[in-house]
Amino acid sequence: MPYRNITFQRIMHTITSTSFLVIFTALSWTIAAASDRSDATTLREKCEAEFKHLEIVVKNFGSESDVSGLQKGIDLLKTGKVKLAQSKYLDAKAIYNDYLKLQSEIYKSLASSYSARTEAMINEITAELVDFLDNEKISQYFRLAAQNLNDAKSSEKGERYKMAVDLCRNAKKFVIDSYKQAGKNVPDKYRKDAKDNDKQIYTEK
Repeated sequence: MPYRNITFQRIMHTITSTSFLVIFTALSWTIAAASDRSDATTLREKCEAEFKHLEIVVKNFGSESDVSGLQKGIDLLKTGKVKLAQSKYLDAKAIYNDYLKLQSEIYKSLASSYSARTEAMINEITAELVDFLDNEKISQYFRLAAQNLNDAKSSEKGERYKMAVDLCRNAKKFVIDSYKQAGKNVPDKYRKDAKDNDKQIYTEK
């Protein structure tokens, strides 16, 4: 009888240990899956929110390569969404991270073109409004525009490409506003810039 009791206890201990291991493994997998799902969902929200801003600058001033990259980004976001719906969270995270890398490369290209356009605008508008440069407010606008452009170039060198684009927008806004301060209409050739400064897509009328 004592032997049977010992054997029974061993069997019960083995069953209990095995059950605990199964439950622990299942619980660990569930927690890991929940974490992956949360990470993938957060990445999706981040990427989709940032895409809206990227779309504006690409459609306004992007090169053919930038436009092609934007379309590739759309495809990645759609694929990531599908993987997320299929509960393939690790695949979804990898795809969304690929999108972020692509986005950075597009902004790198845009930062360069924005910087060049902004510098050209400052030079052109300063020459055009030379008779108004004694106006304190207009003079201040041009100083602020120049400062924002310098900061944009520094950001570009520091590989903060989106910030560089935003700083160029600030610079362009100052020089465009100088027309209003001088009592002049903004030339048609800068309408797209004005629209872009307001973070809107420009469309030809």
